Amino acid sequence: MIAPMTADAREAAEAAPPAPARPRRVWDADRALSLSAMAVGICTLFITLYQTHLTRQAQSASVLPYLAFGLTSTNDGAYLTLRNDGVGPGRLDAVRVHFKGRTTVADPYDFFLANRSGPKPSGLAVDRVTPGRLLPANSTIQMLGCSGNTDRLAVLREMVKLFALADVPPSWLDELQAQGGDKAVIEIDYSSVYGDRWRIRSDQLVPQPF
Repeated sequence: MIAPMTADAREAAEAAPPAPARPRRVWDADRALSLSAMAVGICTLFITLYQTHLTRQAQSASVLPYLAFGLTSTNDGAYLTLRNDGVGPGRLDAVRVHFKGRTTVADPYDFFLANRSGPKPSGLAVDRVTPGRLLPANSTIQMLGCSGNTDRLAVLREMVKLFALADVPPSWLDELQAQGGDKAVIEIDYSSVYGDRWRIRSDQLVPQPF
């Protein structure tokens, strides 16, 4: 049986201070402003980095070199060419020729002379492609060929028989009887003024970045 509270006990209980309330986390204005400033700073950083990336892409595109091999034949002569169809200069970094499982560091002219027999054709022309050479936009190098019409067809036939050239129409190969067989592939590494690098092969039409 529970004994009733005495008058003194009741007075003591009523006089006792109330239990303290549990503290609440207060988000004051200063803390909110600090977090807002931090969030804005992080967003600004990402935006700046993204804009820098876009600017670099635009700058690279504005000086993009685009090299391609070609073969021309007119009454003035026949030439194996390297042209820059891009909007910026291309720096030649390496020139190689792959043939029958071997790689030779040489330009097409030297390789042509080393892999043919008989006297050198009259009117044989050369414009060497060497590492370090700069090929301006919208310009063409006549790497190897023959000026004039005297030996034009003979040199043209030798070039398409020796080199694999993706730019040559199949009708030319049929006409010159140059279909099939092991053919050499010219490979050139080149770069832009910003150091972006590509590789072009004579048996392919499109340069590959690397």
